[in-house]
Amino acid sequence: MSKLKICLFTILAVFCASSVKSQNESPNETSENEILFKIFQFPNDQMPRIDGKSDDWEIVPNSYVYGNEMLKDTEDGLGNAIDHTNDLDVSVKVGWVEGLNRLYFLYEATDDFWDFGRFSNKGYLNDIFEIVVDGDLSGGPFIYNPVYTKEDLNWDSQKDTYLENHFTFSGVHAQNYHIYTPPVNNAWVLIWGNQHWIGDFPQSNYAYDYNFEPGEEGKLVLEFWVTPYDYAPFEGPQKAIESELNQGESIGLSWSILDFDGGEREGHFNLSHDTRMVKDASYLRKFKLMPIESELKDLIKADWSFEVIDMENMRVSFRDESQGEILKWEWDFGDGNYSNQQNPIHQFKEKGIHKVVTLTVEGPAGKSKHTKYWEVMIR
Repeated sequence: MSKLKICLFTILAVFCASSVKSQNESPNETSENEILFKIFQFPNDQMPRIDGKSDDWEIVPNSYVYGNEMLKDTEDGLGNAIDHTNDLDVSVKVGWVEGLNRLYFLYEATDDFWDFGRFSNKGYLNDIFEIVVDGDLSGGPFIYNPVYTKEDLNWDSQKDTYLENHFTFSGVHAQNYHIYTPPVNNAWVLIWGNQHWIGDFPQSNYAYDYNFEPGEEGKLVLEFWVTPYDYAPFEGPQKAIESELNQGESIGLSWSILDFDGGEREGHFNLSHDTRMVKDASYLRKFKLMPIESELKDLIKADWSFEVIDMENMRVSFRDESQGEILKWEWDFGDGNYSNQQNPIHQFKEKGIHKVVTLTVEGPAGKSKHTKYWEVMIR
């Protein structure tokens, strides 16, 4: 068996074992999981503009806002102290747009001492907003491959085992972003993994808004989006597999605030209440991709999609995707035939590309019509 096949077999075995652990032994299976963590769905005509301004997010209800009260320090002995101090006040909102594999974030924070701009050859000595995303909720370790022992790795990037682990495993099936708040003369994010390219456009985008100097107090607004990946290899996006985001499904997600005040870190406040979230996706929170809030939908709006299910026999399946309460459907297939079914299958008599199909829907809020020109094609 080739070395490549052995490597792939090992990774597959680890992922399968991790998935079983995530489903059956998840440390998040506590009473705290009764909280429904939600990701707000933006209508596609109101998706956020990445400019560091929060006005696009004013439509997000308070039930989607996660603040100090949700965080706990799990490394520096402060516990829930962030909820009882004026030192640091944070607010996080997460959004998505159906049809785009992107997660949008609005991070707003007020700090009495913004620590940024200090150079460290070890990576950072600055205020950090750290997020971890597991797009397919697979769970399990994603930084250190459990086939290696601590002695095999030992944070020594000169060792062959460490290099092998990093280039084939770290960040591949879940991703860790250390985001500088704000950056000075450096990249906006440090990726803990081999896939540095996920921090570049068009895999992600970001903007800041603040007006303070290092050591001063003030408010920072960070607006950004990232692309989650089921498979994010060192080789780049051309080899990667994006996570498919679908309404009603859930992803693994959590974040940490690393607070510095000019010296050593003074808090690792995280949403998971467990530091292991930074390297093991089983410790992330489960976030649900929510539908559009009812008050943002049209009372009635016709819409539909289709699939040619039998090109030889010219059979097409039509699917109603209208918004609102619908009591009546009328399909006009443009060939003299009609249907009052919600999701009909129609057999055309003639091939061609200039077909015009219209769906008219009716309900308590009135009537709506939607036509597609030259989209249904038969050859």
